Amino acid sequence: MLLTIGLEIHIKLKSEHKMFCLCKNEQNFEGVLPNTNICPVCTAQPGALPVLSEDVLEKALLLGKALHCKINEVSSFDRKSYFYPDSPMGYQITQLYHPTNTEWKVSFFLDNYVTERTVHIQDAHMENDTWKMIHTWGQALIDFNRSGTPLVEIVTKPDFTTTEEVIEFLKELQRLVRFNDIGDADLEKWQMRVDVNISVRKSEKDPFGTRVEVKNINSFGMIKRAIEHEQARQEKLYAAGETFTQQTRGRDDAKSESYLMRSKEDALDYKYFPEPDLPELRLNDETIKRLNDKEIVIPHDLIKKFTQEYGFNKEYVNALISDKAVLDYFTNITDKKIDAKLVAKRIAWPIAAWMKENFTSIGSLKFTDGQFAEFLSKAQAGSLMENQLKVIMNEMLSTWKNPEEIIKEKWFDAPAIGTKELELLAKEVLESNPTIVEQYKWGKTTTIGFFIGQLMKKTWGKVSPKIAQEVFEKLLR
Repeated sequence: MLLTIGLEIHIKLKSEHKMFCLCKNEQNFEGVLPNTNICPVCTAQPGALPVLSEDVLEKALLLGKALHCKINEVSSFDRKSYFYPDSPMGYQITQLYHPTNTEWKVSFFLDNYVTERTVHIQDAHMENDTWKMIHTWGQALIDFNRSGTPLVEIVTKPDFTTTEEVIEFLKELQRLVRFNDIGDADLEKWQMRVDVNISVRKSEKDPFGTRVEVKNINSFGMIKRAIEHEQARQEKLYAAGETFTQQTRGRDDAKSESYLMRSKEDALDYKYFPEPDLPELRLNDETIKRLNDKEIVIPHDLIKKFTQEYGFNKEYVNALISDKAVLDYFTNITDKKIDAKLVAKRIAWPIAAWMKENFTSIGSLKFTDGQFAEFLSKAQAGSLMENQLKVIMNEMLSTWKNPEEIIKEKWFDAPAIGTKELELLAKEVLESNPTIVEQYKWGKTTTIGFFIGQLMKKTWGKVSPKIAQEVFEKLLR
């Protein structure tokens, strides 16, 4: 059966203030005392009126621009009325009828950046978050710190047909949000929350099947498992001749199962109506100009440039788009007229490995951009061999010495060794190891690797292994 998937993604905006008040919009609640960043507005005190924060609006518009949405100069807010313990007001302020950001499309890559895919966005509307309930020792406690924090809910069209498409789209969205400082989009911290709408049908000619929304998903692996489980569950029901109603289900990943939460409500069940406490939102010329002047980093476009223009492999691409700071570092070095592939090679290895081993970021490097560019310029000029470059790079990461200092210490700037001198040094190696020479002559030709290593030590790595091998093969005939 054919799988059809649509997504509803909540992105927490990285603004200074909450959505409708001047309380701090905390990005990480760990270590923050409950009910610290609160006021009459976000605790829903009688008579307290919401006022849209300008920094929230600008982040939401920036996300709309990054998603290639149509930015509507006139939009409005609506009241979504419902009763639930986590809602202090008994309703949520959102944008149902006239969102600020409406339909367009987003492109991303599949198959290790080989296949390009495009899906459509229905809208990316603003709404405020709820409070948090904490259940402990038989009590239900309330923390208002999260109440009123700004969200943008991105609603896609049902364009996805595989789990791979879903995961790669979400990775592209996460990069897009992070690279443009719109939010941190950390799934584990619920700064990016994903609800997956899933249905199956026999063929493309058939109408869409009954839709099931799966909630409470906070990792890419969990999203994949939730889709696969729900697809199998629906196919099993259809195969048995059973039907089911549109519904919302929760995911218990530890038990590899889902559970019914409620029958899926439609808009009418929520009793939407225009928000009476907020006027129509009209974007002024100054706001539109600031938005138009803002440069947007589109990860998809960068990946296309890396693969098609620079010819980077997937390891280079993965290393560069893993973090915005790494991408900026790469850009700074290439701006100094250093070959892009040369820079990517050293960042992908060993810098990326060093960051992973030391649980740190590229900003922790002790050598400067200029020193790294100087090192790479020598590699670009061909004045140093690959084995010497590896030694210098490892020394730079382990000792924090600048490349010029390491080159002098290792005598890598000494004059090149002539053929006659090289043969004399090679003869010294052979004369010092007569037993291994005999082994070689009796057919154990792999021992030549030992001779090469010894010669490399004698020459401080100034001779390429290939040339060293040729010298030894000539002397051992």
